[in-house]
Amino acid sequence: MKRAVRLAKALSIALLTMVVSIAIPGLHFVLGPLSPLLGGFVAGAVCRLRGEEAVLLGVFEALLAGIGVGILLPDLAHLTLGVATLWFFGLFAAVYAGLLGGVAAYISGRQARTRG
Repeated sequence: MKRAVRLAKALSIALLTMVVSIAIPGLHFVLGPLSPLLGGFVAGAVCRLRGEEAVLLGVFEALLAGIGVGILLPDLAHLTLGVATLWFFGLFAAVYAGLLGGVAAYISGRQARTRG
């Protein structure tokens, strides 16, 4: 149970960091593409994630990003995209967010555990 609570806390910290980094006007052009990396790094350091927990964080970020793009992109952008295009953007967002978030969480979690 302790692992599930730590993982839920890490996921909420990662998502909050991602939203805040995207919401800053002007800087969102730079911080937006890096937001999964920043979110994973902060979540891994704060929650001191282990390797398998960092992988799970990356998987959950990937699922949320893929589902989010598939559902929100057509509604927010008022686009009439084909199904193949939505699959492409959804899969790209999922792989991108999952890899960056998971790797950053692993590195920062490992550093936090060795230092403290």
